[in-house]
Amino acid sequence: MYSENDMEVANQIRVIGLDDLEYPELLRQITDPPAQLYVRGQLNWGNNPRIAIVGTRKPTNYGVQITTQVVDAIASHAVIISGLAYGVDSYAHQTAVKKGGITVAVLGCGLDDESIYPASNRGLAQEILRTGGALISEYPAGTPPLPHHFPCRNRIIAGLSEKVVVIEASEGSGALITARLALDYNREVLAVPGMVTNPNAWGPNRLIAEGARPVLSPDDVVEIAPEVIRTDLTEPEEKVYNTLKSGAMTVDEIAQQTNLVISEINIIVTLLEMRGIIVNTGSGTFGIK
Repeated sequence: MYSENDMEVANQIRVIGLDDLEYPELLRQITDPPAQLYVRGQLNWGNNPRIAIVGTRKPTNYGVQITTQVVDAIASHAVIISGLAYGVDSYAHQTAVKKGGITVAVLGCGLDDESIYPASNRGLAQEILRTGGALISEYPAGTPPLPHHFPCRNRIIAGLSEKVVVIEASEGSGALITARLALDYNREVLAVPGMVTNPNAWGPNRLIAEGARPVLSPDDVVEIAPEVIRTDLTEPEEKVYNTLKSGAMTVDEIAQQTNLVISEINIIVTLLEMRGIIVNTGSGTFGIK
């Protein structure tokens, strides 16, 4: 728990040079590290892996659920890094904060309260600081969020991270810029596969086709004990899980047993399979792992 003194320090903006001992070592290793960083909050994040979670500003319901469930599963085991933007970034930070994990937001503007963008996420920025995370930028206080700042911001997200996970990104998305930069920096890129009819699935599916590791379970991102993965089922998820205790079933059979609509069941079985709670047992059936 952070004290008032801790929060006073967290709200101060300090400048860290490239040769400063506090400068993040992973970021120092990239080909074009910022000469200096402006920081609010803590940079001592322990030994947990640094995982970037990035994606579209307009996620589908599937994208929101995937983001929240993956981050919920790994936040106790990793530092979550993202860009404080609308959509996937916001859900990643919010879920990490809710879980009590450390999350780091990299901004394309100044770190003073008046400059933080989007303005609707200023409260979230305070929550990130309150829970021991950090706000980082290469721009001084008072710098507005100009469009050309964001590709530069993305290189910092990639540079701070050991792995970058892309969750829903249409063609031309900034999340794909982050992924390409991560590859340039020799960092691992992972992607959540999606339906080919969803424009937001274009980016992750393309990355997978080019060799990115598909995320089929949070264990693909960070190794997690099975008992951790099986916590916090929603009521519909628990209904599906309990139904499958009697044996493997198709989606249609699950619908008959639960009275849930098939579109909702399709999302639930995908999420439960990703979390390692159920498995595809073949011939369109699913069962308990």
